[in-house]
Amino acid sequence: MENGRKEWKLRPNASLSSTDQISIRGLLEVVKSNLAGGDERPTITLGQGDPSHFPSFRTVSTAEEAIVTAVQSGKYNCYSPAFGFPTARRAIAEYLSKDLPYKLSEEDVYITSGCQQAIEVVMSVLAHPNANILLPRPCFPIYNSYAAYLGMEVRHVDLLPERNWEMDLEAVEDLVDDNTVAIVIVNPGNPCGNVYTYEYLAKVIDI
Repeated sequence: MENGRKEWKLRPNASLSSTDQISIRGLLEVVKSNLAGGDERPTITLGQGDPSHFPSFRTVSTAEEAIVTAVQSGKYNCYSPAFGFPTARRAIAEYLSKDLPYKLSEEDVYITSGCQQAIEVVMSVLAHPNANILLPRPCFPIYNSYAAYLGMEVRHVDLLPERNWEMDLEAVEDLVDDNTVAIVIVNPGNPCGNVYTYEYLAKVIDI
């Protein structure tokens, strides 16, 4: 007690302390801090495609005009459905169907506020008592954080640089059991930048 007031008894979620302690952006900051300070040459980080900070990533005018038109129409200045406006979901379904042997509908599309919310939604649906999830290593750390938050067991599978950063499939087979709810595949790879072959992906699906 100090000045007659009690201390706050706030305690963090201890399970989250087991997650990765450094993010991809944190590593980028470490790299940037080692750049020569007196060098006047401009640098462009390829790890963050932010059009507000880097003019080379400027948003195309078509997208900007579409946003302005939508706002000025007055049709969308309201609370949207949690999974996105039907018109937007329909447009996404039509676009994705161009590269598929079957046709998607708007009911197949769930719009989120970026990848982080998408990961949260999917992992929340998959989580159940005793569930485990296979994560590649290295991997975007938010998967570990949500797994800890949801009480899911994380099983890491090393990515092999000599094999174009593919997972060790023998290790995958050893780790999968009846409580495995998902194997995370990031393609194109983040942070490794690799692109998997159809043959490799087919082997993962077989497992």
